[in-house]
Amino acid sequence: MNRDDAVTSWIAGAARPVAAASADGPLGDLEPLRDAAGGARVVGLGAATRGAHEMFVLQHRVLRFLVEELGFRTLALEEDWTNGLRLDAYVRTGAGDPRALLSDAWLPWRTEEVLDALVWIRAFNERHPDDPVGVFGLNFTTVRAAAYDMVIDHVRRAAPGRLAEIERLYAPLRPAGDIDEHVGRFRREPGKQPSIDRARQAHALVRELDGEPDGDGEALHAAQAILDFHRFHALPPEEIIPFSERRMAANLLWWHDRARSKVVYWGGLAHAASGEGVTSGPSARTNTGGHLRKQLGDGYLAVGLTFDHGAVHGGVRVPPPPAAFGDAVLGQAGPPHYLLDLRGPHPAEVADWLAAPAPVRVIGPGYRPEDDADHRMPGSSPGALLDVVLHSQEVTPARMLR
Repeated sequence: MNRDDAVTSWIAGAARPVAAASADGPLGDLEPLRDAAGGARVVGLGAATRGAHEMFVLQHRVLRFLVEELGFRTLALEEDWTNGLRLDAYVRTGAGDPRALLSDAWLPWRTEEVLDALVWIRAFNERHPDDPVGVFGLNFTTVRAAAYDMVIDHVRRAAPGRLAEIERLYAPLRPAGDIDEHVGRFRREPGKQPSIDRARQAHALVRELDGEPDGDGEALHAAQAILDFHRFHALPPEEIIPFSERRMAANLLWWHDRARSKVVYWGGLAHAASGEGVTSGPSARTNTGGHLRKQLGDGYLAVGLTFDHGAVHGGVRVPPPPAAFGDAVLGQAGPPHYLLDLRGPHPAEVADWLAAPAPVRVIGPGYRPEDDADHRMPGSSPGALLDVVLHSQEVTPARMLR
C-alpha cells in the first residue's frame, strides 16, 4: 500500500462526522475536542477561506462548545481593536445594532453567519450576566478615533499637566470622518516618519504614566495600537506580513493575560496555523499561531478548517486542491464534514504525510480559479501547522450581510 492509500485508509477510520448545516442544535459530535482543547488557553480556528458558509458554521459551533463546555470567554477576531470595542459593548450590554456594527467591519466579517455568532454571544451573556463572553479585535490597521480619546482621557485623569502635550502630539494624527479615507490619506503621504515619531513619543508618555499607581494598561494598549497603525502603513511590502503576525499575537496575549480569559481565535488558516518559516506572500515568517505556540506551548491548539471543493465568495467555483498539496488527501475519504485529530502516535505512512513538506491551500477574496495552484501556504507540513482538522468535502458561499 502506498502512502496516500494508507493515509486515506487512516482518515476513513479516524474521521469523526460533524454537522455543518446550522450552528444551532446539539454539540455532541464535537466531543473529541474536549480532549484536544481541554488544556488549551487559546484555540485558533484557522479557515482556508473566509468565504464559505460551512466554515463559519463550524467556527460558530466550536465556539459554542468551547464556551459552554470548557469555559472559554473571549472571541478574538482579525478585526481592528477599536471596532472590536464596539462589538464587545454589544455582546456585553446590547449597545448598538450588530448588523450596523458589522457593516463597518473588515469585509470578510460582513456575513450573516458572523452576525449569528454575535447574536448568540449576546444571548449567552443575557443568560450569564456574571460570566460573560467578550469580543476582542487583534488588529491595528484601521485604528479609529476611540483609541486617541482613550489615551487623552487617561492622561487628563492621570497627569493633567501633560494633557496639552498629548493633545499636541495626536492633533495631526487623529482620524476625522471615514476611517478608510483616513487610512488612504496616510498611505499616500510621502513622508510618514514625522507621524511615526509623534505616535512613538505619545506611546512613551503613556508608558511612563503606566508605571504610576493609577496606570491604565488599556490606555497604553491604545497608544501601542496607534503606533502600530503608523508603523504598519509605512512598511515596505516584505515587512508587512511578519510585522502584522507578530503584533496580532502580542495583542492576543496581552488580552489573555489582562482578562485571565481563555480565548477562541477566529482567523485565516495562513495566520492561525502554528507555523514558522511559512510563506503566502513576498516573505517567509512565523505566523500568528506560530508566535502563540512559542509563548504558550501546548496551551495553543491550532485547528484548521479545510475543504476539498465547492463555491466561495459569492459563487466563485473552487476545484479540489492539486495532488501535491498536503491537504489534497483529506478529500479522498471521510464523511461530508469531519473532525480529524492529527496528534500522534500514528502509523508510519501517516506520520510521514504529516511531516512531509507540502503547501496547504488558502483562498482569499481575490481568488481566481485559473490561478488555483498559486493560492497556497508553502514552507511547512500539515502536521507542523495543525493539531486538529475540521474538513468539509464541499462548501457553499457565505451569506453576505443584508
